[in-house]
Amino acid sequence: MGLSYKDICSLCSTIILMSTCFIMGVFYSNLSYDAHLLFNKAGPTEDDYALVLTHYQTLRATATPLLYVVAVIAAIGIIAHLVRTYKPNPDLQYFEYGSLVVYILGICVFITNIKTGIDCTMTHEWGEVDEKSGLAVLGSSNIILLCVFSGVIFLQAGLWSSTVDYEKRMTEFMEEERLEQMKAATAKTSNTKQSKGKKGKKSE
Repeated sequence: MGLSYKDICSLCSTIILMSTCFIMGVFYSNLSYDAHLLFNKAGPTEDDYALVLTHYQTLRATATPLLYVVAVIAAIGIIAHLVRTYKPNPDLQYFEYGSLVVYILGICVFITNIKTGIDCTMTHEWGEVDEKSGLAVLGSSNIILLCVFSGVIFLQAGLWSSTVDYEKRMTEFMEEERLEQMKAATAKTSNTKQSKGKKGKKSE
């Protein structure tokens, strides 16, 4: 027995959540380094900057196959979104489109901010800012990316909740319609019997 579009959408929701959580996990690991620059009340030290710089330089040297894995998982998340938006429920389509837009926005943050920043750790060319400010911006971009992808999870949770509520209301509506039809059929049968009874009495 083949899968229905509804079953495929449920599977796509799982894929979206898995890909989103995977990407968030990859960038969440950077916070253990970024926290020294962004949340240290005493202020970051030279050692903190050196540690962060070394960390991102190590990321820049990550083996290409590992980067392909992240790219493929991100692409699978986009495909899953596109499948869900192929025939969206008119009452829930804003959740569908919103999740897709936020997901792509997160990828754009990576390409425009984080990847560029990681490349700068190797060239040491930070444009109009110095290296320390550039590292702080890179760390902030990581947090922005995590917040954006958290929005995907929030929208998917809202979509799931709304879908359950929608199906519940549809089930109740269909049940009420069935009861109304049964009542109408019962009343029609009763009227028919009464009509036949009256005809029988007249013939006597």
